[in-house]
Amino acid sequence: MNRSLKCISLIFSLVVFLSSTVIGQETSGSIEGTVKDQAGAVVPNVAVTITSSTAGTTGFRRTIATNDDGSFRVLQVPPGEYSVVAAATGGFGESRYENVKVAIGQNTQLPIVVAPGANVATVDVSVSDNVAVDTSNNAIQTSISAQRIELLPKGVSFTSVLQTVPGVRSEGMAGGFSVDGASGSENVFVIDGQEVTNFRTGTLNGNNAIPTQFVQEIQVKSSGFDAEFGGATGGVISVATKGGGRDFHGEFGMQFAIPKFNGGSRPNLLRFTSGSGANFVQSTEYVFPPKSGGHNVFPTANLGGPIIKNKLYFFGSYT
Repeated sequence: MNRSLKCISLIFSLVVFLSSTVIGQETSGSIEGTVKDQAGAVVPNVAVTITSSTAGTTGFRRTIATNDDGSFRVLQVPPGEYSVVAAATGGFGESRYENVKVAIGQNTQLPIVVAPGANVATVDVSVSDNVAVDTSNNAIQTSISAQRIELLPKGVSFTSVLQTVPGVRSEGMAGGFSVDGASGSENVFVIDGQEVTNFRTGTLNGNNAIPTQFVQEIQVKSSGFDAEFGGATGGVISVATKGGGRDFHGEFGMQFAIPKFNGGSRPNLLRFTSGSGANFVQSTEYVFPPKSGGHNVFPTANLGGPIIKNKLYFFGSYT
């Protein structure tokens, strides 16, 4: 009996430890700001509602009230675009802020101004000339949203768009990606909070190079990242996948790989000599799914939507 209890305790401890390790990695951002009137005075006790407005993101909705100093902060917000509404109260009208962007690990600053009267004021943040700066974070990071990925020429996996980030280039001889001059083996890859870096080579395995259709956001940190990524001396590449929302959304597609259109390997261009011998280095290509004999058509599909309205959602994918 005591032995069984010890086994159960050990298993429980391992589950808790692994869960805390996953939760410790960044998978979301936050929104904070202050509600003021047109004269600059803070307005307390205003109900502020944050609602997701991006297809493919979790049906996120949360309402909080501003503090006595008019400030508010919402944590654990999945990456995407949101609608932020300050409800009408105390003689002030409703204020709506559309297309508020939240990135992984970023604290989005949103100052809200309310006007007296019953009119509804709407501000489109995406066309505003005032770009909010996150003063609480000194990390140098670049985010690639799902909307931007749709507009980019790309391959099958998310690694095909990494080189659009400043300072990132492919390492054809060693494999992987160099971030700000560091070797590809010095990077850390994180997908939905779980580190998936190859523990031997420090690169990304082909089976973890998920298709771009499943990606909500990609973020590349080149410096200034937190101690939780202490294993990285190069860059930290984080990926957040899509989730179900309040509406049904999905897509279906195919990727074609035609061997006759592909260039053959030219090892003589990568040759270097050492003494009397010669070594050849083959470049690493990330392909998802991995190439197999004779197959050159890769179907992909995903579908997400509500199970219980405003409470429970689903997202499924096939490759």
